[in-house]
Amino acid sequence: MSNTDTRAIAIIATGLVAVLVGGGWWFMRREAPTNSTPAAVTATEAPIDKPAPPAVNLPPLDQMDAFLRPLLSALSARPELARWLATDDLIGQLAFAIDRAGDGDTPSRDFKVVAPVAPFAVSGRSGTRRTIDPRSHRRYDGLVTTVTSMDAAKVVEIYRTIRPRLNEAYHRQGHPGGDVDRAVSKALEVLLDTPIFKDPVVVIEGPGVLWEYADPALEALEPSQKQLLRMGSNNVERLQTWLRALQMAIQSAR
Repeated sequence: MSNTDTRAIAIIATGLVAVLVGGGWWFMRREAPTNSTPAAVTATEAPIDKPAPPAVNLPPLDQMDAFLRPLLSALSARPELARWLATDDLIGQLAFAIDRAGDGDTPSRDFKVVAPVAPFAVSGRSGTRRTIDPRSHRRYDGLVTTVTSMDAAKVVEIYRTIRPRLNEAYHRQGHPGGDVDRAVSKALEVLLDTPIFKDPVVVIEGPGVLWEYADPALEALEPSQKQLLRMGSNNVERLQTWLRALQMAIQSAR
């Protein structure tokens, strides 16, 4: 697959995966101790070789929410997606997530609406071997199901439609001459390169209110990879399988 294909793989997918990674800040928290408007553009660019879809008049960047909500809600009826779609500046959130994920970081600023309600839990008592409790992995089953329930071909179609505005939003993240496709390529590479380790995973108390991996090899991974792993091996496998299916959808769209 060419570099162009890789860059085109998943603007939307990376953004939606970032919903998962964006919740990562809550994965390992412990309880703290008590003590100007641009003109509308036409979406005709398509980094996929298949003929572009019919031209769509995209609204200005700051008016994209009303355009995006019905488009993205058609991807899944899952409540997690519906809660996120009820927030504001959706395309800005996606661009921010892509920017951070491309650097191997976690976009914890946004996506709080889909953060798990249940607290992070470990098994074992202080002074003994502590592992991530399976209940902590299950907190993210719904989010992974949301992403993997989406049809890859439809995701590709939406990407081709909104790419001009998403690229514009990415420029506003401090990359005026940047290309969102390249950022997506980096983000996707990081997520797909995340190794899968068998559960249970041993953790130790870190600084402040955080837990860290006991295995130095795990703790040395990129922040987004570490957060992804904390969903549990089953969820990581499901997510990576879907991302690879998305790659195939790109190829079959040619």
